[in-house]
Amino acid sequence: MKKAFVFIDGNNFYFKLKELTSKLDSKYSLLEFNFRKFAEWLVVPNNVLEIHYYLGVVRRKRNDSKSEKLYADQQRLFRKLQKQNIIFTLGQLIRHPDKSYHEKGVDVRLAVEMIRFARENKYDVAYLVSSDTDLVTAIEEVQSIGKTVQYVGIPKGQSFGLSKVSNDVRLLRPEEIEQFFS
Repeated sequence: MKKAFVFIDGNNFYFKLKELTSKLDSKYSLLEFNFRKFAEWLVVPNNVLEIHYYLGVVRRKRNDSKSEKLYADQQRLFRKLQKQNIIFTLGQLIRHPDKSYHEKGVDVRLAVEMIRFARENKYDVAYLVSSDTDLVTAIEEVQSIGKTVQYVGIPKGQSFGLSKVSNDVRLLRPEEIEQFFS
């Protein structure tokens, strides 16, 4: 049994999960998702040692109903992650003039930690739950240290860059994911 770490690009996973579950009869909320059971299932036959979740932190703005709701939902997500013993690392969430939100620094933090933990020999296999091709270089660096990386994505929206450089690719189907919603 190999030592495994699971790295989840939170924002990326949220939108991919939303897209994936839209094919199911019921709509699911990320707040109902069991990340711990998902990670344990994902790494079989290996042993999951740590699960790392990366996302941009929502800044609360008074008298702004959208930011208030996003903030409240994110606080619930943080409590859920803590209960499931999942380590979360925060980047920035910037609000643009068009009122859209964009993450900054999240992918860099994920990449740096993925490489650092590989150098510290904390895992043998990294399971990367993301479809962000910005992480290709980090995968290549982790592999140069002698570790393997499994890219975990969904068929629609699959990253061909991550698929090309990863040691293995796993594309999730809706019926596989459904079991992790409470």
